[in-house]
Amino acid sequence: MKLDLFVQKTSNLQLKNQMYRFAVIVIALAVVVNSYYTYKFLNEQRIVVIPPGGLDEKVSVWTGGGDDAYLKMMTRYAMGLYLTYSPATVRNQYAELLSLYHPASYDEGKTALYDLASKVEISNVISVFTLSGIEYLNKARNILEIEAKGVRSLYSKGQKLDEKTSSFFMTVIFENGRFYITEVKDVEK
Repeated sequence: MKLDLFVQKTSNLQLKNQMYRFAVIVIALAVVVNSYYTYKFLNEQRIVVIPPGGLDEKVSVWTGGGDDAYLKMMTRYAMGLYLTYSPATVRNQYAELLSLYHPASYDEGKTALYDLASKVEISNVISVFTLSGIEYLNKARNILEIEAKGVRSLYSKGQKLDEKTSSFFMTVIFENGRFYITEVKDVEK
């Protein structure tokens, strides 16, 4: 850059230094503003999810949770895998359900689900769960407790063994926009 506005060289050098200082300050401010907006957009980013089966309505997920439609869809999916099974399908369904488990609770969930799968295979029981309602409670910023209510019917050798209204509580955590199950509990009425 050639700035010769003044007769003295020192005055021209001071002007150049002021221009350089101004340019550095402008670049620093641009970096700070860019960093702020990048952080803001990453944390407020919403993703539209369309599963293979399709949806009746649009759902969105963000870093610390999801909207009502997403929570209902994932609860229906998880409860369907957990409570509607036959002896031939129970292991595959529980393996798929384990993919939704949080890594910290995976071992505990795997043990409980595969013990239950063994009991189902031995007793030759078919379970059908008809979901009638879903309610959820925010326990913390990204932790939810979801209650799934419905009618559970048990069959064996073509005969109905039992039919009762049941509630199941599922504790869910959202990490980086992902739905993780940490615990599933049965509360019989």
